[in-house]
Order: sequence, then C-alpha cells, then structure tokens
Amino acid sequence: MPPILFRNIVADLVRIKLLTATVLVSVIAFGAAIRPIMQNLLGAEDLLQFVTLASVPMLQFALPFAGAFAGTIVYARLAADNEILAMSSAGLCYRRILMPAIGLGLVLFVAMAILLDAGVPRFWTSMQRLITRDVTRLFVGAVERGEALVIDKTQLYADEVAVIPGSADGIGPTSRLALVGVAAIELGPDGRPVTEFTAELATVDVYRENDSAYLKLLFRNATAYNSEEGALVSVPQAEPEAIDLGKGIRLKPKDLDLRGLIGVWRDVEHYHAVAEPRARAIAALGAVDCWSCIAERLESDGAVRLVDANGRRAFEVRNARVEGEKLVARKGATLELVELDRGSAGRRAEVSEAILRPDPRAREGELAFELVVSGDRAVAQTVDTRGNTNGRWPPRLTSLMPSACAITDRSARSVDELSAEASALASNGASTGAMNGADAQVNPILRAQTNAISATNAMNESVRVVRADIVARIVQRINQSLCAPLMLILGAVLAIRLRGSNPLQVYLLAFIPSIVAVLLISGGEQMLRESTSVLGIFIATSGNIGLASMILIAYRQVARN
Repeated sequence: MPPILFRNIVADLVRIKLLTATVLVSVIAFGAAIRPIMQNLLGAEDLLQFVTLASVPMLQFALPFAGAFAGTIVYARLAADNEILAMSSAGLCYRRILMPAIGLGLVLFVAMAILLDAGVPRFWTSMQRLITRDVTRLFVGAVERGEALVIDKTQLYADEVAVIPGSADGIGPTSRLALVGVAAIELGPDGRPVTEFTAELATVDVYRENDSAYLKLLFRNATAYNSEEGALVSVPQAEPEAIDLGKGIRLKPKDLDLRGLIGVWRDVEHYHAVAEPRARAIAALGAVDCWSCIAERLESDGAVRLVDANGRRAFEVRNARVEGEKLVARKGATLELVELDRGSAGRRAEVSEAILRPDPRAREGELAFELVVSGDRAVAQTVDTRGNTNGRWPPRLTSLMPSACAITDRSARSVDELSAEASALASNGASTGAMNGADAQVNPILRAQTNAISATNAMNESVRVVRADIVARIVQRINQSLCAPLMLILGAVLAIRLRGSNPLQVYLLAFIPSIVAVLLISGGEQMLRESTSVLGIFIATSGNIGLASMILIAYRQVARN
C-alpha cells in the first residue's frame, strides 16, 4: 500500500476514534459522578476534578467501542465510494488494504495494556481518595440520608448535624460537628454490639496529623449500656476513645499495577488482607501456649499469676482449677484472688468462680486475656491487706497475660510454617469433632487448639482469595487489551464484507459480539476471583476467541469473492 494512502486511512481512523471516544468518555464520566453527587459526597468544587479523574478509567470501555465505530465508518465509506474495489483492482490484496486497521490495532493494544496496568489503577485510587478525604462531608451526607457513618468498629447516628469551622492555624481540631439526637454503637471482634451510647447532644472533633485523621467524640447527657457487663449508666458527659481513621485507602489488587501484583504475590504475608488473618492465627497459636502454661500451673500448685500490659500490677489466682473458660475452686467452695502492686499484696477476695477468656477489647491479632468476676458470685467483701475494707473486687480485669510463660515468637514465621504447625495440632486430635464432647467444657487447651486451627484455615483462605484475585486481574487486563484491536479490525472487515449496507447496521453487527466479549471477560474475571480455574480463564478468553473467529470468517469471504 502506498504510504500516502496508508497515512490517510490511519488519519481518518484516528480522527473518528478520538471524536467517538471523547463523547463516550464524557457521558460515562459524568454518569459515574451522579451517585457521589446524589449522596452529597462531592461538592461543586470537586465535580470537575472527579470527572477529569474518572475520564481515564472510563477509557478502558470507550476506546474499544470507539475503535469498532471508527473501523466501521472509515471502511464503509471506502467501500461505498468504490475505493476498496479500486485498490483491489490495482493489485492490493485485502490483507494490505486492512493493514492500516491492523497497525492501529497494534498501537491500540499497547495503549490499552499501559492504560489498564498503569493508568486505571492509579486514577481509581485518586477518585476514591477524592470522595473519602473529607470525613465531615461523609458524615453530613450520611445524616441527610438517615444512615450511619461506619468507621472501623464504630457506627454513628444523628438526627441533625451542623458543621463548625476549625482553627486555621493548625492548632486544635480542623473542624467540629455539632450533633443532635446521637447514637453510637461500638462493635466487638465478632461484629456484635458491645457498648451503646445515646445522647441528646454530642460534638465530633476532627484532627489531622500528617496523612492521618482522628475523631474525638464527646457525648453530653449520655446513657451508656455495656452488653457484656449488663450495666446501664447515665452520665452528664461521656468521652469514648479517639477513632483513628488511618492513613487512607487500603489498596486492593485492582488498584495495583503489574509490578505491585507480583510484589503482593511474592510477599503475600505482609499484604493487609492476609496480614490481619495471619496476626489472628499467630495470636491463636500463642493462646495455645498460654493455656498450656496456665493449665500446667494450675495442675501443679493450683495457682497462676497474671500481669497487666505495663507489668506494674499482677493478679494471682489461688486454689483454682480450670473448666473450660471457668476458674473454680480446687478445694473447698471458693478460690482466692490476690492483687499484687509492685510486688506487695493489695486487695484480696474469695469468690466461687471466675472466668478467664480472651480479651474482646484487644486489638486485632493481639493476645491478651480478661478475668471476669460477677458481683453475685463474690462470697466475701474485698479486703485490702493495707488496712482498707471498703469496696469489692473489680468485676473485670483486662489486658492480662500469664506471668513467666514461654510463648513462642511466631512473628517471623511464614504462612506455610504457621499452617504446618496448625496441621500438627490437628493431627494430634484437636479437630472440630473432638470438641463436641464433654472435653470441650473442661479442657481449654483443646478449645484453644481448635480456635488456632480455625484461625489458620482463615489465614490460608485469605491467601487463596488474594492470589485468585491477582490472577483474575491479570487475565482481565490481558483480554481487555486484546479486545480493543479485535473490535477495530472486526468493524473494518464487516464494513468491506457488507459493502452497500447502512454503516450503522454494520456497526450493530460488530457491536453485539463486542458486548458479549466484554461480558464474558467480566464473567470470567468474577469466576477467577472466586477460584482460579481453567474454566474461568477459558470464559474470560472465549469472547476474544469469538471475535477473532468472526474476523477470520469475514476475511475469508471477502478474499474469496
């Protein structure tokens, strides 16, 4: 093909493709902004920035269909003006006539590969950061919709909200929310409500430091209910712990480029979706060590010492034996609890039983215990050996660890090593079936081992899910990149094959299988995210195989005729 003819055809293809892509991207990008606007998550000053950011990810959908439209229109015009016939009569084979479309398709493939790997993930993340960067706007939007603002394990509700500007000098809160008719729910590790607050009025101060943000809540005329202690308390002022909003959005595989995906695959243990289940598995295996130590101490002399987090205070349980999570008297009717402050005996109490269990207030993956004594189980008032006799033993002691117990440091162990250790526990009889008998009620070691096996299985499942997601993203990006040039070439070949037909009718014939191919890519990706399989890869690839088959069939018909 003469260079001038090649350049003119390519120029027409590029011109129509760019015009079509611009229209499609503008419509799709503004459509993507409708939901954040309706939810009051975007202000007028952020709308243009959001649409600009959204334009890049939307190109992955606009470019393939714009290419198909350009190929159809340009080659349909050439066929209608008998230019295709003239080129064929001049000795040009149809392969050379289609060379401009094929060459532009190769360029489009490279552009799509770069866009899907480098452009789309970064701009998706930028869009999310733009929406979530202003927690004030998020909370105001949630109140106006009558929904809760969910932050970590806290849910905040309010009937009315007003925004008070913060200090401009960076000292103090950056903004303050004045709330009326407030309810807050703190959830435990199992997702159930632990503490519930209701208040007439409340303030929420937003603090920012570097890239982090913190919320400080203050309830006035509040009522607090703790479901674990069954306590209902009314106070003029309640001040829960500050809520750390973290340092931004946690990146998912869809937000990572190929280098990032490979890095996560190689170092999956430190990826956040695996690191948290891994920390829980480490804590569960550490609990096996602790319970083994506690059971051994109680079996030998009936006493165990528990120390608090800072190591300043210790609590000793004497004359006790363990039944599941309960500590009951070894001899007689009561066991003895002794508080040791800096080595000196403080308060002392005799109770019928106590409960020693993992501390629900411990951070995710942290190992700690709590000692619970209900008031109706105390058979004697607490006696202070230093001369005081007032009060009772505290109903709950938190953040405790058994003293002088050897707990294996597993922080450097790999996922495979932790799984092997859990498998060894299972082979020793700590299976789920072993917990269905009476041993489950009296043997805390078996219970801890079963929990460790479950936590390790959850860790392994998280690894499988993350790696399946990585495979799904890579397969999706490869097929999405291949889809764009195939759609362009299909439109061009069909335009030549159906010379004399309405160009829009020809485009419709290319558009329908292209839509099917995109849906198959998405369906295969979803299958691969659930489980990596040959079937999922075939489904994701079958759309492109269909497009390529249509191109070959149409080309053979054109070449033969």
